[in-house]
Amino acid sequence: MAKPTTVKQSHPVVAEIRNVRGTKKTRILRAAGKLPGVVYGLQKEVVAVTLPAVEVVGILHAGAHVLDVSLGGKVEKMLIQDVQYDYLQTTVEHIDLLRIDPHQKVKVKVALEFRGTPKGAKEGGILETQSTEIEVEVLATDIPDTIRVNVESLELHQILHAKDIVMPEGAKLAEYPEKIICQVRTVKEEVAAVVAEAGPAEPEVIGKKKEEEGAEGAAAPAAGGKGAAGAAPAKK
Repeated sequence: MAKPTTVKQSHPVVAEIRNVRGTKKTRILRAAGKLPGVVYGLQKEVVAVTLPAVEVVGILHAGAHVLDVSLGGKVEKMLIQDVQYDYLQTTVEHIDLLRIDPHQKVKVKVALEFRGTPKGAKEGGILETQSTEIEVEVLATDIPDTIRVNVESLELHQILHAKDIVMPEGAKLAEYPEKIICQVRTVKEEVAAVVAEAGPAEPEVIGKKKEEEGAEGAAAPAAGGKGAAGAAPAKK
């Protein structure tokens, strides 16, 4: 079993009520360093807001799921429900925040951090990660930003499945238990896998090549105006 260390931080952010709407006006807000968003949930009114863009982007990069949002002098915990990017998928343009009940469980995908060098590395193996996140069901207030997985005990050819990761206290696995998270493979296996993915080279069809060459030879006299059997001379 690979025991995880959860990383959970507080992410306070101050939001302001947004009174302007429309593409042109929201573009002006973004240029001023403000990120448009909406707040909803818990059967309360939907509120349009703005948040400090640089601060929120930094929190998103840290893998956060829950923000401590101060709005109108009141702090509420809110789940990052949706993040919208520009067409290049590089700039955050809008964020949806969901008010959450501290006693309610939610399903979220949490990033995995792999720590340590596998035992199998001493035998020429390398760690191949097939998934960098795992879905868990946990109280909204207890969602970890990341789950650290120590892979030092993994030996050559050993596979780590989702079920092998011990969940944080109060959380449970919310996806397919046999999902492969990572494994230790040899370099030869890696090369073989790449070749298999690329597929075998298309064999040359000799008969087809001869037919093509024959067609080209037949076409050549026609292009020069000679050798076309049965062709009548042009009448003057």
